[in-house]
Amino acid sequence: MRHKAMHSLGQGATEYLVLLAVVLIVALVSIALLGFFPGLASDSRETQSAVYWKSSRPFAILETGVFRSDRTPFPRIILVLQNIDATGTFTINNITLSTSAGEDVLRDVGSISPGETKSVRVPILQPISNAVGTEYEFNVRISYTSAYGTVNTQYGSKPITGRWT
Repeated sequence: MRHKAMHSLGQGATEYLVLLAVVLIVALVSIALLGFFPGLASDSRETQSAVYWKSSRPFAILETGVFRSDRTPFPRIILVLQNIDATGTFTINNITLSTSAGEDVLRDVGSISPGETKSVRVPILQPISNAVGTEYEFNVRISYTSAYGTVNTQYGSKPITGRWT
């Protein structure tokens, strides 16, 4: 009788250890998969940024892209803006794109009516890596004058992100 009780205690401990090993293996495989695919993190940042900016107010950024020209050594970030506020026409005074390396400003962008879409090119003069395939990330600040003459600033809580092409 004593032998049977010891056997069932040993079996419970063995089952516990096997179950713990399976949980640890699943956790290690999950961590390894996330570590081996570093592109997943940047892709999710790009997706989150796009979703945030498409729903921001009063200006949504519908698209971002890169423009390179043979005439200038500096790349430009293309922003497709839309005024999604119905209170009136806004005059965009400037758009500032910033990183830890500095700021680039596009001044006197012009006016944009409710629902109107406008494409602007912001020249990037700050020293950054713009090699093809590398990720860019810029904090955005849009200074504008409302239809009532008040000057306001829209700050993005998420940067715009993308890849240099």
